[in-house]
Amino acid sequence: MIRLNDYRKIVGERAIEEIRESAEHVSGAHVTNINSVYTGGGVSEILNRLVILLDEQKIETGWRILKGSMGFFTLTKKLHNALQGEKFRLSERNIRMYMEETERNAIMNHLDHDLVIIHDPQPMAMIDFYKKTQPWVWRCHIDISRPYKPVWKYLKRFLAKYDGVVVSKKSYRKRDLKMPHFIIPPTIDPLAPKNRILSDSRYKKILSENGIDTDKPIICQVSRFDKWKDPIGVLKIFDIVRKKTDCRLVLLGDMAMDDPEGPMIYHKIMKKIENNGGDVMALTKKSDILVNALQRKSSVIVQNSIKEGFGLVVTEALWKETPVVSRKVGGIPLQVINGKTGFLVNSQHEAAKRCVQLIENEKTRESMGRKAREHVRKNFLITRQMMDYINMFRYYLDDKYPKN
Repeated sequence: MIRLNDYRKIVGERAIEEIRESAEHVSGAHVTNINSVYTGGGVSEILNRLVILLDEQKIETGWRILKGSMGFFTLTKKLHNALQGEKFRLSERNIRMYMEETERNAIMNHLDHDLVIIHDPQPMAMIDFYKKTQPWVWRCHIDISRPYKPVWKYLKRFLAKYDGVVVSKKSYRKRDLKMPHFIIPPTIDPLAPKNRILSDSRYKKILSENGIDTDKPIICQVSRFDKWKDPIGVLKIFDIVRKKTDCRLVLLGDMAMDDPEGPMIYHKIMKKIENNGGDVMALTKKSDILVNALQRKSSVIVQNSIKEGFGLVVTEALWKETPVVSRKVGGIPLQVINGKTGFLVNSQHEAAKRCVQLIENEKTRESMGRKAREHVRKNFLITRQMMDYINMFRYYLDDKYPKN
């Protein structure tokens, strides 16, 4: 079991002691998190370690999973997309299903905690079915800077009952929500299997076992098969790149339980690949160690997202000293410092040009890689997020749990 002290060599003595001292102010507090899945995507990855580390500091932190039908998750995916700006007509039938399945979850969960944290839109309406005895905070992991107004109007009636909102970036704050906003960018766990150091022989073996040859430079995008990640656009970028330099492309993703669109996107990709020629692979395998090996071996990581709440796959790649070429969307510019830790681009042709540059210039890759890792170490490791969460807990609970 990983403990807080295990991060000392990475983040330093002072950071660890500050966490412990601040946690004493809310020692004994009882907090719970509710989200839609236990695996697949950044939210579950964060909670998987954050909950354990908070509990170690005697902040009793729980994690509950929303239960729902395929129809429910199809609907909540559309709500998710609408919060990112996509048009969606919310019918009376949709509303009835959303509320009925949410009520079922409310009945199955007895929330007598000191603080309730609801993640993203799927469980948002649960607040309608409780007589609040504690603060509720909505933690939004997506870009809600320009939501589709009719859907936002509907969801805002639930949010009006919340006591706080957590977003990943200042520009995501909503002026029409008057409760406190906390800016907490997501983070990665450097000690997780996905991010630990691998030997050359180990990662080459992992790639070989998964049919990935290392005889050519690799361009890679690691993302769920989601239209907002634009994997079809990555194929077009690769078509331009391979006219300039010999390389291969790997698209690696998995299917989250709350995202029924994933198989459809994957099917479209496979049809494109059939007509694309060789040196292109699309894998759906769920394997943290494969992600680790692929991000380390790739010459360049592409993140071609159209919308991106933050982009933890970018953080992971930068931590492994692999430069990233990405669109300038969401939280990615917080991570990809243009010309220093990677490149921010505005078109497929510009993305291809930067990929070729990184493939052909080893010194540039290495220099950017070193800067990228240090940028992540200072800003986007789980210990920083842990401190941010404890400070948020203290905002609501300091008076209830005065330090002895």
